[in-house]
Amino acid sequence: MKWLRERTKSLFSKTLLGMLSVSLTVLIIVAAILFAWFRSQMVKGYYELTRAAMGNTDAVFSRSIADAKNMITEWYASPDGVSLRLEADTQFVNHISFINKALSMLNSNAYLQSACFINYQRQMALNVGSSVSYPENLDRILIEKMSEKNGRNQAFIWNVKSRRSNQEMIPLLTIPMAETAMNDSNFYGMAVINIDLRQMNKSLFSNQKEEQFRMIILDKAGMVVANSNLEHLGEDWSGKEWVQRVLADENQFELKEDGKRWEYLSFPTRQDGFYIVAQTDYVTQIVNINYVFYIVFAVIITAAAAIIVMMLLVSRRIFRPFTTMVGNLKQSQIAEEMEPETDEVAFLEHFYQGISTHIETLNEKKENDFIVKNLLLGNQRKEIQLLMQQKGIISGSNPYYMIVVFVENKDHADGLSMQEYDMLRNMVSGVFSSALDQYGHCTYFEVGLRRMLFMVSREHEEEQQEQRILEAVEKAKNSVQRLSQVRAFAIVSHCLRDGGSECVRCFVRMNDSLKTRHLLGCEETVIFEDKEENIPEVGTETIINCLKLRDKAGYMEAVEELLAGCEQMPYGQFAARLELVAESILKAGKVARHAEQGEEGRLSLKERIASLTGKEEMLLWLESLYDEAAIQISKISNHSTAAMMEEAVDYIRNNYDDSNLNVNLLADKLKISAAYFGKLFTEFTGSRTLDYILKVRMEKARDLLLAEPEKDIAQIADAVGYNNSTYFTTAFKKFYGVTPSRFRDYHVVSGMTETQNDNE
Repeated sequence: MKWLRERTKSLFSKTLLGMLSVSLTVLIIVAAILFAWFRSQMVKGYYELTRAAMGNTDAVFSRSIADAKNMITEWYASPDGVSLRLEADTQFVNHISFINKALSMLNSNAYLQSACFINYQRQMALNVGSSVSYPENLDRILIEKMSEKNGRNQAFIWNVKSRRSNQEMIPLLTIPMAETAMNDSNFYGMAVINIDLRQMNKSLFSNQKEEQFRMIILDKAGMVVANSNLEHLGEDWSGKEWVQRVLADENQFELKEDGKRWEYLSFPTRQDGFYIVAQTDYVTQIVNINYVFYIVFAVIITAAAAIIVMMLLVSRRIFRPFTTMVGNLKQSQIAEEMEPETDEVAFLEHFYQGISTHIETLNEKKENDFIVKNLLLGNQRKEIQLLMQQKGIISGSNPYYMIVVFVENKDHADGLSMQEYDMLRNMVSGVFSSALDQYGHCTYFEVGLRRMLFMVSREHEEEQQEQRILEAVEKAKNSVQRLSQVRAFAIVSHCLRDGGSECVRCFVRMNDSLKTRHLLGCEETVIFEDKEENIPEVGTETIINCLKLRDKAGYMEAVEELLAGCEQMPYGQFAARLELVAESILKAGKVARHAEQGEEGRLSLKERIASLTGKEEMLLWLESLYDEAAIQISKISNHSTAAMMEEAVDYIRNNYDDSNLNVNLLADKLKISAAYFGKLFTEFTGSRTLDYILKVRMEKARDLLLAEPEKDIAQIADAVGYNNSTYFTTAFKKFYGVTPSRFRDYHVVSGMTETQNDNE
């Protein structure tokens, strides 16, 4: 170790030693992987070859059984077969042709031992044998065997003594064909084919015995149908463990038997009721080879481990500065945001990627913050235009749209935590971006707390595109309100083609307009009308008139109409309009705080308007202004009512001859409403206005009738303000109970009588 340390002091020698160690380790691992791969390929190839051999054997076996079954079925249903089954005494002469045909079929198939017909009396009607083998007393024992099977017409395997030697047993596969069981009372005979299993084995397998590989065919009862070793045919192997596992449909397993470890592959044959099995110890031999490899591999691994330990000791000195540097980097803020990484090289790669991404993110954030800040302030228009062009937010003179969205809790409370607000912002921006992406390239900015800007840039403009974007925004807004407990307000710009030169000005006005709509509770999404207008005074006069008339319901209705007309105003215009209305109300009411405080009072109005948070609060404030002004007007009116009514009475007495004299004329003269004038006049005089005018006119008419008898009734009527003498006569009669003529005549006669009496 000391010798090695002395010769590996230089960085080059240490690196070289490390490379050699790594190379040796890699070679060992590659060799192990290749060996494992070759072994797996060998085993895989063995399984494929074995299954292919099993498939070929299955094909030959199943085909042989199928041919035998088809042949016996054909014989059973043939006229000769029916005759042999149903005749009590068989005349073989009548069936010579059929017998010759059967012999020809039996001799052409080496494994077909005999064909038999049993008549309905359960007697052997025909037994045609081949030269394959010669069972003893097959005529008798076949019927007995069929009876032992309880009448089941199923194929079975059994052993029969040979005529040649009592020690020799002939294994047969018997296949019966009948419509009913032999023990059935409706038995109408059967046909039977006997297959010599030894001969079938010769056709299935070669005569060469294999000690390491066997192929066996079993029936469902565990009887040996075929065996590649040509042994144990017809024997019952149902007691063997591996046979039981095959009959239980296990396709592949290993089992130790006769001191060897056998590998079993099995599957049902194409012919129902039989299983084909491959038994081999090939895998065991491979395992034995593996043991040798494992020993060698263990030695190599041990040597490699020793080399690796040496390499670790050396590399520890080499890479100590590198490890220290990586450790320091892992303590940085950027590393805290990364996923844990054990590989230092991979960590460095991810770290520097993180730095690059972080720098890009900072630059992106800085640019976005610059855009947002100047959008809100309305500054740096050219710089914003250039930056948006560079970032691809706006492309040349292509059309684009701006959508400003504001969300708030339904209960107007701002109780969201930072995490909840981030979730809400991500959800809202995701929903709106998804809805708008289908109409062009959508870019999202957060321009304030719960306030967002979406810019949609298109390559070309389509007809009705503004309406489609408006519908998309409305659907997105509805989705947001369904997903969370918030209200959303949105406003959409008209199509802009200025290349971004007017986007700052347009955003400022849209943002102000959205603030107004939010304040007035207008949740419907609209297209922003970018119009520079002076503040109109329409609606203020109606409000002031209702105030003077103490018509509070009309006043509130006029206020509602005024606010409805301001829904698309930028907030600055709206606040100025509201301030103008408030000033007019206070001025009309001659409220002292407005008259005396001057600019200070104006400042308080601005502050009060700025503090309003909703339409309901705004209506309550305007209603309070009404109450305050109305109280002040009432105080002033109480001092001047008497003078006003005296003026009205004087006007009536001086202008009773005016045919247009009525309530409206008098109210206009005093600059108050007709209803309010009528109320004050009644309170002052104790009579209604029209009744008082009538009283004055009738009194003047009476005086004229008596003082000027030469004037006719029409002249009198015109003198007191009546254009129609008939109407005057009716009014006079209603007031005095007599017509003007009768009134004059009565008083003339009375006057003459009084004169005569005085003369006498």
